[in-house]
Amino acid sequence: MEASTGSLWRNKPYLLLLLIVFFMHLASYLVIPVFPIFLEKARTLSLSQVGLILGAGSITYQIGSLLGGPLSDRFGRRSIIMIGALLQGSAMLGYHYSLTYWLFFLFSAVNGLGLGLLAPTIKAMIADEVDVHNRTAAFSWRGILAHSGIIVAGVFIAWMTSRGQQPFLIAALVFVLLAALTRFSLPDDRCVGPDCQRTPLSEYKNLLTHRSFLFFSLITLVIWALYAQFALILPLRGEHVLHSATMIGLIWTINSISVVLLQGFISRLVLQRINPYLSLAMGTTLLGTGLTVMGWAEHFITLSGSAILFILGEMLFMPVQDSLVTHFAKEDRLGAYFGFSNFVSGIGTAIGTSLGGMMVDKLGGVGSIYPWIAYGVITLFVTAVLGLFAIYAMARYKKTDSQTLAPRTRKKEGAT
Repeated sequence: MEASTGSLWRNKPYLLLLLIVFFMHLASYLVIPVFPIFLEKARTLSLSQVGLILGAGSITYQIGSLLGGPLSDRFGRRSIIMIGALLQGSAMLGYHYSLTYWLFFLFSAVNGLGLGLLAPTIKAMIADEVDVHNRTAAFSWRGILAHSGIIVAGVFIAWMTSRGQQPFLIAALVFVLLAALTRFSLPDDRCVGPDCQRTPLSEYKNLLTHRSFLFFSLITLVIWALYAQFALILPLRGEHVLHSATMIGLIWTINSISVVLLQGFISRLVLQRINPYLSLAMGTTLLGTGLTVMGWAEHFITLSGSAILFILGEMLFMPVQDSLVTHFAKEDRLGAYFGFSNFVSGIGTAIGTSLGGMMVDKLGGVGSIYPWIAYGVITLFVTAVLGLFAIYAMARYKKTDSQTLAPRTRKKEGAT
């Protein structure tokens, strides 16, 4: 990956985007590891209610993704990133002051909308700013910076939970600072002037006739449904086993350290050497294996080991999934394709959290053996589906002429 990243480190907008990714994940993971426990213990909500609250955010995440992609293509990435960060900051304030189920449901929806605007727009802007043959490396480093933010968040969580403090106000402050960093550091990329040709909104419907991309999206929906289980069940299983929110935050920190240390090696030794569809299949298998063995983890070390198995799966599938989106997308519609991709991930996450919470509840909770057997069966099924898909897709995958093009250039107002 050294050859690929040499030009990345000289790319100022890309480096600023990595910094924004760092702060985005820092703020989010001040809340994510402890939020299900906070709802269940401090607000006495049922596990099914917790799953529905998380599912509400996933649904509005889809709406934000569908809106944010085309809007960022037409009106610039910078403004959409700012709006998304401010919406998430307001949701964090709402979490701090809410007392009832419906208020948490509402602010989870606001948070999902903000994230839906923010996440795909950042990915599209990364794709804008780097050469196409560097995109897998660029998204790998995005993952490293994301998990660096999670590491810092884990340290804050350990300190705050040991003092009985809630992290929502600090998360809100970080999102406000993120919006300010976006406004004053990123170039204004609004398309202006007579040479600016905006794609008519009616043209975006053609995405829905792109059959190969839709088939790929259906497969990623299944992956995201499985991936979403981690944020739901690790805090609850960890609290059942460890009886400590502080230790759960440390598991998230260990996972993030693993990404920072290993993602570069995995990108260089695996992702750049094998077909990306094979990476998807291998990564998903590890995701499900990590979830399954979590049910047999009775100590901090074994719980951390199962979490590391899961994160190894993430390191295999996430960078190539983002890179494959650019493989399918037209350069002038990157935002729309990433928006639709994030829409699909939102559907998968909503299905995963809602059905996952109800499944664990019905099968006896995280202390029972039956939910984990169910995860094992689901993993075997998904592995079989992904294996067949990989065989189908690998034979058809090829480098397209567009992958040799330079990144899309846009006429920018006030760009530096």
